[in-house]
Amino acid sequence: MSTFHSALMTPLAGRIAAQSTAPLALRLDAALQAALPTLLAQEPDAVERVADLLDTAAHAPDRADLPTLAKLLRRLQTQLRDLACANKPGLRAIELADRLLRSTRPEIMDAAWAPAWLHAAEMRWLDQFNLDLGNYARWQALLLDAVADLPDARIEDVAAGGAGFLLWVAQHSPRPDLQLTASDYSSDYVALGQRAVALSAPDGVPLAVVQRDATQLAQLAGQVDLIVCTQATHHMPPELIARLLHQGLRAATRGVLVIDVLRSAGAMLAASVGTNLSTPAPPLMIDAMQSVRRGFLPAEFALLAHLAGARHVHASAHGPAYAVVRAWR
Repeated sequence: MSTFHSALMTPLAGRIAAQSTAPLALRLDAALQAALPTLLAQEPDAVERVADLLDTAAHAPDRADLPTLAKLLRRLQTQLRDLACANKPGLRAIELADRLLRSTRPEIMDAAWAPAWLHAAEMRWLDQFNLDLGNYARWQALLLDAVADLPDARIEDVAAGGAGFLLWVAQHSPRPDLQLTASDYSSDYVALGQRAVALSAPDGVPLAVVQRDATQLAQLAGQVDLIVCTQATHHMPPELIARLLHQGLRAATRGVLVIDVLRSAGAMLAASVGTNLSTPAPPLMIDAMQSVRRGFLPAEFALLAHLAGARHVHASAHGPAYAVVRAWR
């Protein structure tokens, strides 16, 4: 990135991070979070049923009943919105606008027709976007806070794509004792990450890149302290996110940290401006907007975390464009 480009992007990133442009989404989120305890108390049978389905998916994946799980989660999400918006016409209007914003249409980078070179290019463009906007530095602070008192912390970033985030952590972290692993289901992304690590990882900082399904983490029990997932859950339906959280909570001593795009008009603006200034590649620009539409509110992550068995859940917006949930047992 040129000096001029850097001088432009740094103040822009600071301004976007400092001023939330998503007040309506955050108002809806606050109402959803306030209604969440009531929903969980009113639906003990549904909560128990979800837990049973997630346990089955963890211990006998071949018998996982994903359609039933998906249907239950949709019903609970609808009930949560109805509870939050009851007798509040203004909030119901915001909720309707949010429903119109939501989309499940796949991104280009998830399309079967997209060639491997385009998938790899989008991953590199996304990495540059995060570097230009300072996202990795902000996310590293969240990661380090989760393991601040834990020496030799073992951290795995699942669905990590080309391992860009943990590579940045390996290069910049004040904690050389961290034991880092980036994993992804795609062998192409694993190969991309392994090449990047071989070229750029500093000496003395353990950083492995391996192939792993983010919804099959039971084998990590006792081998990891913190499961991290950045910018990936919007590629998944809620039932797969619930599986990731359920198994991550049981495998990792410090639980799960999820960071992903916040669904809001403000995040749409941030994605549009950021990609135009950082990496104006048409596929990335299109996918950035669709990522926001596929994203989640913090309260939606909180619901999934509670249903996955978390006893402690902190879910909030992180700047105008990202939602963060930290969950542990």
